[in-house]
Amino acid sequence: MDFYKKLSFSILAFLFCFAVIIKLVEPVIERQVSKIFADKKLSKKIMREIINSTEEFTPEKRELYKMIIKKTYLKWAPLIEEVKEEVNQESLK
Repeated sequence: MDFYKKLSFSILAFLFCFAVIIKLVEPVIERQVSKIFADKKLSKKIMREIINSTEEFTPEKRELYKMIIKKTYLKWAPLIEEVKEEVNQESLK
């Protein structure tokens, strides 16, 4: 009989601890989920801003975008050339 009392007490203690842990972790999970959805809202806002900024294409914006594209292309140019060479080699096979 004593064994069953200890077993039932252990099970109840385990369930209680499990419930406490869930209550402690719940806010963390909720924050993580809200951050995921907030990032999506932020990306949509950034996309709208980019679209709106290209509608009025002033000379200053043109120079800014040109500079950004130029820097990006300089970083990616070697990789692009390497891919072109691989595609040409594969097409010759």
